[in-house]
Amino acid sequence: MKKVLLTTALFFTAFTISAQESVVKEAKSAKSNPEEAAKIIEPALVDPSTANDPETWKLAGDFQKAIYDDENMKLYLPGGQADTAKLYNSLAKMFEYYMKCDEVEQAKVQSGELKKPKLRKKLAKTLQSVRPNLTNGGSDAYNTGNYANALKFFGLYVDASQNPMFADIDEVKNDTLNPLIACYAALAANSLNDKAAVIKYATIGKTHKEEGYRALMCLAEAYGKGEQTDSVQWLATIKEGTEKFPDQEYFIGNLMDYYIQKGQVDVALNEIDQVLAKNETPYFLYVKGVLQYEKEDYDAAIATFNSIIAKNDKFVAEAYSKIGDCYFFPAQMIVEENSKISMDDPKYAANESKIKELYEKAKPNYEKAKELAPDNKQLWGQFLLNIYWKLNKAEYDALEKELAM
Repeated sequence: MKKVLLTTALFFTAFTISAQESVVKEAKSAKSNPEEAAKIIEPALVDPSTANDPETWKLAGDFQKAIYDDENMKLYLPGGQADTAKLYNSLAKMFEYYMKCDEVEQAKVQSGELKKPKLRKKLAKTLQSVRPNLTNGGSDAYNTGNYANALKFFGLYVDASQNPMFADIDEVKNDTLNPLIACYAALAANSLNDKAAVIKYATIGKTHKEEGYRALMCLAEAYGKGEQTDSVQWLATIKEGTEKFPDQEYFIGNLMDYYIQKGQVDVALNEIDQVLAKNETPYFLYVKGVLQYEKEDYDAAIATFNSIIAKNDKFVAEAYSKIGDCYFFPAQMIVEENSKISMDDPKYAANESKIKELYEKAKPNYEKAKELAPDNKQLWGQFLLNIYWKLNKAEYDALEKELAM
């Protein structure tokens, strides 16, 4: 009985191999219709009996190349209408199948089954010639919000430089466009919240001299958000951004926020002074003023904000608002103190006088912020409402109605 079962098993295995080989033959016979042939050969790509043959993968890649060539030709014919979705899909599959072909063939060389690879050189040259179009596929996908496809195309482009298949092709191995395309891959991965892909591609993309800041931003987002944050890597990335791209506000702003949260305002002030020594912009001045405000060095903060106003460039409304804060919030501390003492206490009346004095100084600054940024109510809304309540009930009533609209 055991012998019969063994014979049956061997017969079934032989039948399976024969069936898959038949699929490959059928696909070959349908090569004049590459789309049909591509469908026919699909089962052979997953069955071990044929998937371990490099010729199977080459054939599958050839079908995809034929589909690609057909659609690509339409782009150059007068009145030609190419199916770009089909074009780029076949391009990606061509890459995947030819690279898999090389992988399987190399494995056979390593095992001694083959003396040397026969297909690598030709396939590598073919892929090199069409590789630039991967960036077009990635761009089209990204611009339509298909970030998964964008990541696939940009990723294939970048990954090729590390693939042994292209080790002898300098144009691919040392492609100077790689960091830029890696930036785009990182952006697509960031949109997908694919942390591993962000780290993989942003690590390459951050070396680009002009666009590398985008990769570093994505890298900081990957380390700083989600369930598994890495504060050490986040801080290192932010600092790297401030050093490599000092003009980018994202890195300076995040770094200064970090120092404020850690109570290291003096460290932050020292760093922002170094930044300003190289590049004095309204934003960096604004950051310095905020740091001085956080340190409760109000006179210095007011002087910094006034220097922004004098430039009459950006952050003027914000500067007026922060000058108002330099008077309003010290007044609030006195308001808090008065809430704890009796109204009959002489200090209460003295405090009330001081509160009104500070409110009077804050008022025109918030009003100027309102004039310059009427839609940004966070800069002036509730502050002015509090001040008007204390100083002028008619103005309070008018502003309350305005804010409610």
